[in-house]
This record gives sequence, structure tokens and C-alpha cells, in this order.
Amino acid sequence: MTDNEEREESVVEMPDAFREADESVHDSNNNRRKGDTKVGLTLRIIVAAYVLYLAYSLIQNFGKNTGNDRIFIAIAIGVFLIAGGAILILSVKKLIRKEYIDANEESEDEKR
Repeated sequence: MTDNEEREESVVEMPDAFREADESVHDSNNNRRKGDTKVGLTLRIIVAAYVLYLAYSLIQNFGKNTGNDRIFIAIAIGVFLIAGGAILILSVKKLIRKEYIDANEESEDEKR
């Protein structure tokens, strides 16, 4: 028996329950994620604004630090700016384009 034959025998298929759950996430209408609601997007915007505020306060106090602290703080500033900016931009874009599940739409779907 060769290595390839052994590998083929050891392949395990995904159970049907997991496959159905995976398909249901991809089948959501208009490529909307299941958890995106207007309130959720608004909370993301608030959190992103706070993360950007933290980056701003780190920038203000950047000159007071010396040595290795400056390197770590510079990395933290970069991470906070990138993460906060990305979350803010993506959330605002989804909110403007109305790419979220509206509570009224969801309740109508449940009635059917």
C-alpha cells in the first residue's frame, strides 16, 4: 500500500449537519451575513470610533516614552488605526447601502 492510498482511506467526510449549516450561511440573500443588523452595525461604528480614539491618545503621548516602549506603542498605534479604520469604513458602507437584516423583514420571513 502506498502513501497516496493510505491518505485516501483516511479522508473523513463532513457530516451532513455541518454541510447544511455551511450552505445556509452562504445562501443568505444579497450576500448579507446572518448577524448583520442595524443595531449591530451601529455598535461596530461606536467601537471603531473608540479604537480610533485610543490610537489618537497613544499618538498624543508618544513623545513621553523612550526606548523599546516607543516601538511597541508605534505598533499598537498602527494596529489600532488599521483595525478601527477598517471596521468603521466597512460598517458605515454596509449601513449606507442597507446591507443588513431589518427587523421588519426578519419578522415577515418568520411569519411565512
